[in-house]
Amino acid sequence: MKMWKIAGQLKNRYALRIAVKEALDTLPTAVCYFNLSGTVKLCNTTMYDLFRKIAQSDLQSFDELKEALNGCDKSTGIVRDGNVFLFPDGRAWQYSAEKVKTADGKVYTEAVFSDVTELYEKRQELKRQSRELKKMYQELKTLSENVQEATREQEILNMKSRLHDKMNMGVAAIRQMLRQNTTSEENAAAVVQFRRAIQVLQEENAYPQDDVTEFIRDAAVSGIQVKITGNLPETEKVLNLLLPVMREACVNAARHADATMLYVAVEQSPDTVTLHMTNDGKQPEEEITPRGGLVDLDKVIRKAGGRMVIQSWPVFVLTVTLPVSRQKTKQEVPV
Repeated sequence: MKMWKIAGQLKNRYALRIAVKEALDTLPTAVCYFNLSGTVKLCNTTMYDLFRKIAQSDLQSFDELKEALNGCDKSTGIVRDGNVFLFPDGRAWQYSAEKVKTADGKVYTEAVFSDVTELYEKRQELKRQSRELKKMYQELKTLSENVQEATREQEILNMKSRLHDKMNMGVAAIRQMLRQNTTSEENAAAVVQFRRAIQVLQEENAYPQDDVTEFIRDAAVSGIQVKITGNLPETEKVLNLLLPVMREACVNAARHADATMLYVAVEQSPDTVTLHMTNDGKQPEEEITPRGGLVDLDKVIRKAGGRMVIQSWPVFVLTVTLPVSRQKTKQEVPV
């Protein structure tokens, strides 16, 4: 009777072990337990299959597993990335090992390979995106530096243009003073033109606000009356592009054509503003080739999306067209 009882207990234990082994084999995770001596105590099918791919042999001990993992890069097509092993079939398995203790106090080493293929691929994609973002950041940083440099160059160009305008208006005023019998008040006004040019160099803000009234006043000191027909745009950005052109036309009218009047005709459409500038001076003897200030202004106008055209015959006309948005307009300036 006692033998039958022992046999029944052994049968139950065996059946339990078989049930545990079958349950373990159904896991997608590779699991193996080693006793204190390092020999296999319990191992599922997935672990056996993985080990064969790594070592081309059956798993017998924990030392064999560690040795195979340490040398897998050299002997197989398996690539190790930290504790993740990349198999030739594209699967990624993450390895871990730790000591576990049973209820009866026995200690085993639990070795586990978890399938992290999807997570690994996402992590690699995040790394790739991170590299792309770093590259984009560097490109944006370089672009920002280039923009800052371009802005600085534009500011220098603006300062040079303003200084050029002031000096030329001053020269025209002095020329007018020398050619005619002018009053002491007019002579003093001519000298003011040069003082303004020096002021541009001395000011911390080298770009003082320019406006149409100041331009007309400077032109009058230089011996040129300005007649504007039509309405100039009110947008400061557009005016800042047009005023230097008007100043250059005024200087050239006084210097090259001995003019006393500058005529500015303004035409506006919903999308553009056009200035036609001519004078009452002598007509050009040959076709005018832009140089100096006109060349620089032409670059600025074209950069803003506009165009500049010079007509030499039958009368001189300087035409500038700029794109504009819908905007209010300034009333014609009385002269």
